[in-house]
Amino acid sequence: MKLQFLETTYSVCQLAAHTSVPDWASSYMAVIRTDDELTIITATDAVPETVKAEHNFACFRVTGKLEFDVIGVIAAISRVLAESEIPILSVSTYNTDYFLIANDNLDSARLSLSQAGFEILN
Repeated sequence: MKLQFLETTYSVCQLAAHTSVPDWASSYMAVIRTDDELTIITATDAVPETVKAEHNFACFRVTGKLEFDVIGVIAAISRVLAESEIPILSVSTYNTDYFLIANDNLDSARLSLSQAGFEILN
């Protein structure tokens, strides 16, 4: 399986559930609204200091379009990283899956994934 490393450094931000998506989040990767919060994953350099956020995440995208009946993609990735004690945050879209890891774990994650047979592009 091929994984595309995305060059942007991301933050995971938490806002009140009723908040509109703010202008600073225009380059967002994901916006997730539940009844108790609004989570925005966006470029770290866009996030104001006053926003509650966890910063400096690297991101990988599973390349290609995944059909809805494909089983175990995130499980396979998370298993490899869990064995290396690297936590992830996964996000799925209609076409594919993404996973974020702390930049501090990037080198270890690349090594673990490569050794497990994943091909990492750039």
